[in-house]
Amino acid sequence: MENIVVGVDDSTASRSALAWVAHRCATRAAKVEVVHVVSSVAPHDAPARALLAHAERIVHEIAPDQTVHPHLAEGGVARTLGELSAAADLLVIGVDPDRPVHTALGGWLPVRVIARAVPPVCVVPAGWVPREGSVTVGLGDDPSSAEALDFAAREAEETSRGLRIVHAWRLPEPATDGSAALLVRPDRLLQEHRDLLDADTRALRRRFPKVHIESDLVRSHPAAALLDHAATATMIVVGTHREGVLAGGYLGSVAQDILWRAGCPIVVVPSASFPPRGSRP
Repeated sequence: MENIVVGVDDSTASRSALAWVAHRCATRAAKVEVVHVVSSVAPHDAPARALLAHAERIVHEIAPDQTVHPHLAEGGVARTLGELSAAADLLVIGVDPDRPVHTALGGWLPVRVIARAVPPVCVVPAGWVPREGSVTVGLGDDPSSAEALDFAAREAEETSRGLRIVHAWRLPEPATDGSAALLVRPDRLLQEHRDLLDADTRALRRRFPKVHIESDLVRSHPAAALLDHAATATMIVVGTHREGVLAGGYLGSVAQDILWRAGCPIVVVPSASFPPRGSRP
């Protein structure tokens, strides 16, 4: 049984996140905890409890038999959601592409949540509706993509969808890489990236023989390569270094670029090699 935590506020994006979870629960057994975080819990916080009751109704409209556990929590949103979802299989939040700063779960908060979360984080855009499509996953140049590939393949298998692996590559920029960039042979670099993609594709095909897997090698920025497939994707899955808002890494250059632009759910899967924020010595 999948254990899902959903962070909610009073936004359209949160209602879309609840609808996404409800549709997911309609096809698989799940335990759902709906969490609303406030700075301090009053003894009789009627608006907050009404919000949780409304969230439960949204889930039941789509999955009438689904049990929902409402939770009114106190603290900072990112830290609290991170702590409450530590033992979950999936943390789900919404994001409003048209109002990325003004909603409570908008702005940089999704990035802060991802940096602190232990499980994969699914970010659902406001206005989401079910659609057909493949599961698309981004393959990076380092081990941070390993868990993302596994999550995407299992998702494709469980939902009987195809899987598309996208790997982007670019030549080094002389302005930033100096004379070393001039020594790079494009044909050799291309072959190295092709070998990387082929090896991971073969490995997944061996492990998930029932899943139809396609792979794309694209000379482009990783975010642009993934966005090119967004219109035909039921979700996009990426890995993360958990570097938070200011640092770079795969999260900084890819997930942040596509969170508000893809138009489909984005699942950010943390790498076991990079611990959550707050857990590092």
